[in-house]
Amino acid sequence: MRTINRAGEEIRQGTRRREGSALLVAVMMLVLMGLIGIAALDTMTKDRQVAGFQNRARLAFYAADAGVATGLNLVLGVGKRTATPPLPTTALGDAVIYPFGQPTFAGDPLVANPIVYSKDGGPVQGMNLQVPVQFVNTLWDIRVEGRTPDGGRSHLEAMATRMLDNGY
Repeated sequence: MRTINRAGEEIRQGTRRREGSALLVAVMMLVLMGLIGIAALDTMTKDRQVAGFQNRARLAFYAADAGVATGLNLVLGVGKRTATPPLPTTALGDAVIYPFGQPTFAGDPLVANPIVYSKDGGPVQGMNLQVPVQFVNTLWDIRVEGRTPDGGRSHLEAMATRMLDNGY
């Protein structure tokens, strides 16, 4: 069956519907691609946040580790069990490397003294067994907190040894 319009031209049936559906499919594809792009952007933003949290935690841990190393050096300089060397608050790095603030370490705020004598260990090995034991390994507890300028915290506790006379 042929349909003719007023101008005498033949009209094909269904042509308009197909042209309209192509436009609709193209618009739907653009919307779908836009939603995929927004989801990818959101995922990327969350990944950057998680990476920032991990970096802050790692930096605080490294600062606390530097504090433990400093505490170990202080223990090696101790001459008697009653000495409790102070662990000073120390900033690490310089302002060029850390323009938004330097990581720091200090003694753990949960204890009164961050470096304390704990107890005597065993006798120092390698001594002559015929001679009375004159030296023992003393155990020292070191507790440190590392901090980052943006609020990251890390607590470390370590035991150090120091050879001292047994005092008997």
